[in-house]
Amino acid sequence: MSPPTRVQVDTDAQTLTITWDDDHTSVFPLDALRQACPCANCNGDAVEAIAPPAEPREPETTWTDLSIEPAGSVGIRITWDDGHNAGIYRWDRLRRLQPKDERTT
Repeated sequence: MSPPTRVQVDTDAQTLTITWDDDHTSVFPLDALRQACPCANCNGDAVEAIAPPAEPREPETTWTDLSIEPAGSVGIRITWDDGHNAGIYRWDRLRRLQPKDERTT
């Protein structure tokens, strides 16, 4: 899987936006992404899909001080406000969490 062309965090909107090389855009609510942490302790691998935010809503936790770094060529590591950073969010898994709807292309 090719890495995305753009990864952007918007702490005001509480989203992580990924633009893929086929111009599909995935918009993840930060709360949902934190709950889907793929590390062994969080068991976020059980999360099978994350819907893009349909409308603005008040998140359970407001994430304001997070950082994103590459995890080799396979994905990203997010360090959350709570200090957690054990999970690697692989590109293929992120894409599966919000796939392109082939019916709309």
